[in-house]
Amino acid sequence: MTEQTSPDPATRRPAIRATAAAAVALILIVAAGALWDPSGLLAPVGGSGLPLMGFEGVYRWAPLLVGLPVLLAATAVPILVFAGRRVFLVTWIAVTGAAALAAAVTGFVSAIPMIGPHLSAGSVLRFAFATSGFAAMKFLLAGPLVAVVAALASRIGRPAQGQPVRHGPAAISVVYVVTTLGAVTFAAQWWRGGPLGYAFTGLLFAPTFAAGPVGYLGGMAVFLGAFGLTARALLRRFALLTPSAVAATVWLAALIGGFTVGVFGAAIAALPFSNGLADAGPDSWWIGTTLIHVAAGIGYGAATGLIGAVCAGAVWRWRPALSFPRNASRRWVMAGAVVLLAAVPTLGPVLVDFTTTPGPQQVAAVTASGGLERLHLLPAADGKDLPVIGDVTGRQVILRGVNVNQLIDYYQRDPSIPATEPLTDNDFAQMAAMGFNVARLGMSWSRLEPLRGEFDDSYLRQISAAVASAKAHGIYVVLDMHQDAWGNALARPAQQCGGGTEPTKGWDGAPAWATLTDGTLHCQFLARDLAPAVATAFSNFYTDRDGIQSELIRAWAYVAREFANEPAVAGYDLLNEPGIGANPPVSSALLLGRYYDAAITAIRAAERAGQGFPHLAFFEPSVLWSGLAFDVTPPPGFTSDRQIVFAPHPYSESITMDQSFGLTIASIERNLTVSSRAAASYGAALWMGEWGWFGDPATDGAKVTRFGAAQDRLGIGGAFWVWKQGCGSPETGADAKTSGNLIGLDCVTGASIAPPTGFAKPLSRAYPRAFPGRLDNLAATPADGGLTLSATVGPEAVNCQLDIWVPGDATPKLTTEGVADIRSAKVFGGWRITGCAHGTYTVTVRR
Repeated sequence: MTEQTSPDPATRRPAIRATAAAAVALILIVAAGALWDPSGLLAPVGGSGLPLMGFEGVYRWAPLLVGLPVLLAATAVPILVFAGRRVFLVTWIAVTGAAALAAAVTGFVSAIPMIGPHLSAGSVLRFAFATSGFAAMKFLLAGPLVAVVAALASRIGRPAQGQPVRHGPAAISVVYVVTTLGAVTFAAQWWRGGPLGYAFTGLLFAPTFAAGPVGYLGGMAVFLGAFGLTARALLRRFALLTPSAVAATVWLAALIGGFTVGVFGAAIAALPFSNGLADAGPDSWWIGTTLIHVAAGIGYGAATGLIGAVCAGAVWRWRPALSFPRNASRRWVMAGAVVLLAAVPTLGPVLVDFTTTPGPQQVAAVTASGGLERLHLLPAADGKDLPVIGDVTGRQVILRGVNVNQLIDYYQRDPSIPATEPLTDNDFAQMAAMGFNVARLGMSWSRLEPLRGEFDDSYLRQISAAVASAKAHGIYVVLDMHQDAWGNALARPAQQCGGGTEPTKGWDGAPAWATLTDGTLHCQFLARDLAPAVATAFSNFYTDRDGIQSELIRAWAYVAREFANEPAVAGYDLLNEPGIGANPPVSSALLLGRYYDAAITAIRAAERAGQGFPHLAFFEPSVLWSGLAFDVTPPPGFTSDRQIVFAPHPYSESITMDQSFGLTIASIERNLTVSSRAAASYGAALWMGEWGWFGDPATDGAKVTRFGAAQDRLGIGGAFWVWKQGCGSPETGADAKTSGNLIGLDCVTGASIAPPTGFAKPLSRAYPRAFPGRLDNLAATPADGGLTLSATVGPEAVNCQLDIWVPGDATPKLTTEGVADIRSAKVFGGWRITGCAHGTYTVTVRR
């Protein structure tokens, strides 16, 4: 077969017109998004209030100077190659794939300056392609508009003529090989094991051996079936095949194959047997799984298509004889492909070690000290998915408590009205009376380092005093580097805003000297974290512009050195609700993970310098998890440290963005279950760092009860938001008569308001504070203070002591099995039950 080297100009003119029209349409769409998208989430480049380009960092110029040219070129090439044939279909597919490719290349280029000891080039490349489908989803919807414009333009004048011709391209077999090898290489961690691995549960049909033999073969059948049908239909439009025609066909067909896998996976995930949860509230989780599955499929199609197109084009140029003539060689090639496909389920585990990130190793337990024992992670028990928080005597510890914001440096709209209430010893006494054994203590970088390079020792002494007071009441402390919408220096109450936006109020977090917004607008849309100034400040942080991130890491080392030997400090929450930055998910997941690893490394060095021990490192997904109940998370393996705790903020059915539209994407129970899967992918323990309700306790109390029941089923703890809230807090309305949702404050008289029963009862419910062995079952009845607990202790246990909290004044009635020396002691607010447990034991508490 000869190659077509100089096509008739008459057949090229429709393609040229279609290409030019598509380029103009794309530029107009990009410009419209840059001008009118107030969130910056939909615009491919910039957004309302975000400049199109700047030179303050690579992330500022890469979308325009790298991403846009790739978008235009990757759209134009297939249209030109097909020379006016199937213009609408070719353009739509090409635009979608071009968006994925542009997002991947832009993300990779943007992250290059951060490659180093905490971020490898390989992980950047994998992440950029694995998440590129989310950007492509935007153009999957906008693509038909571009395709219509291109198709109409191609019909001006005499359209290109051509008769369909059957081809048996050997290039298709190249993609069979690429896809098969991809199943045990880059695709092995594309679905499960990637930054969205927690979403792919149950039956999974995907071209990865991690889906198991059935899922792998089914996924390959779906992908290759869609690929083959598309390639055959496209190749029939060519009278003569060139390497560019073959490469373009492979690229487009792979995109269709990936999209089909995504749609098929989304349909499976939406089925009741795959998506249902027992004892869960109704939700629309199919929305989240559809978005995730389709985005993953498109990204996979783009990666496979790119590799396959390059290989197929090269094969066609170098070996044109491999055009599948109708003879025995075709049968041999197909037989070889089938053998390779079938071998992957067997070879996969040998070639690639596909496992979740390893968890903590077993450490020999020590004898009890008699006070608060220092905490670390205990390995996952047999048949359990997660490591658990425990103490050094080998007991599991459930940290249940409340967030404390009384040391946070909030923006004050009125200097005469305090944003926070004083933190006193009585606060911790009241917490203990509610059965809490942990306080997540918010602290502000703006107070720790008000001037660059100068730490405030007096503020650190305030934190130390709070830790000491909590310790005296048997309460652990998680030190939380708190921020909301970056920092209080972003407040612009006089900012002129339009288009449904409003001025940023100013919140808390970073000092003014670390707030770099590059002249972007201080206007917010839907949520405070979507303001252009907030996104820019976070991107400058993630890229360590002017050493800003390095300074926060130094601040963490300063704090960690102070508490290196303090067992009452459970650990460090590295950054509260991290912002998404200007180029999510590269900024909000990949670079966030890099920051986490750098911060943990500095904390460990400070602990060693202080001759201390490694405390737990609590890490969070971006703020989108709080708003949507799912998000792209830092890739598993972002750190080699094994004392890590996944600490999301599951606000489902409370203040998530879906509630504004009358939807519940993820129910309370769904959110906690998905969080558990995410923690498992990191080999981390799970702890709900922040959660709560802010409406009428008479109605919201039922949701708090459901949340508590879901926690108990998982055997995990968490911290309710918030203990107290000042009337001058940004979270309290200017005309509010009261402030706070737990310990309330009368903004007229200044008097405290007792916790509402609807919240207090489920929050103070009975639970085991610490216990030997591993939990088998835990269920509480908040209405009457009852509890059912069963657990199993191994023969190697050092500390058999059980410590249970029971609320109320009435003496609890106990039924036990496997527990000796059981005792009940009255304490302020309730009872502490202790005993020595062995083997499989049970404790039942009734009133």
